[in-house]
Amino acid sequence: MFYYLTPFIVDDAQAQQIFSRWLSNPSMAKNLDIKAEIKSFKKILFPVYRFVRMVDGQEELFIRPARGTLIQGMQDLVIHPGTMKIFDSTVDIGDTLRLDPEITMDSYLPNLSGEGVEQSLVYVPLYEIEYTFDDENWHAVIDGSSGAVHASTYPMRSSLPFGIVFIIGFMAGLVGLILGIYVHWILYGFIPVGIAGAWIMANSIISKDDIARAEG
Repeated sequence: MFYYLTPFIVDDAQAQQIFSRWLSNPSMAKNLDIKAEIKSFKKILFPVYRFVRMVDGQEELFIRPARGTLIQGMQDLVIHPGTMKIFDSTVDIGDTLRLDPEITMDSYLPNLSGEGVEQSLVYVPLYEIEYTFDDENWHAVIDGSSGAVHASTYPMRSSLPFGIVFIIGFMAGLVGLILGIYVHWILYGFIPVGIAGAWIMANSIISKDDIARAEG
């Protein structure tokens, strides 16, 4: 088995900018980027197994974590062979924390397709982040090579305001349909009014969130 590592391409400042942009994603909880408190921001070398297998006459690559993790996406890490460097005792990793494997390679072999061509242990560069929001602890990692953010769970924006807007618009449209059928056709006008009102209210909610972010 070969031992490799891939270097950090994303530096500390870039990683912090990436994380800030991720926190401000529209799908995140309101004001997450403002209220989130970072507890730790660590550089680590995380061990993964890299299997090259011959499957149906073609080489396929499989990545598996070499230690337990709750972070999704660890099996989807992109490891370019051209970036891998041989890892031995002469390599200086500075203040980066190197995590040791906890899972043996043999535990994965029975479930892999094809025949083995090459197998190696690769230390991949990650930024491990712990942060709090609304008195809860959350975790995420940033791929130090690609800048991709991985998290198993994260604070999500509540859909309640948008659900209320949808119900209001739907009810207004339904009232317009009923009145148009049983009273007068001109009352069909409630249908586009309901849709337009829902649209305006939804935009108002979004605008208020944007203003709150700007003020924060």
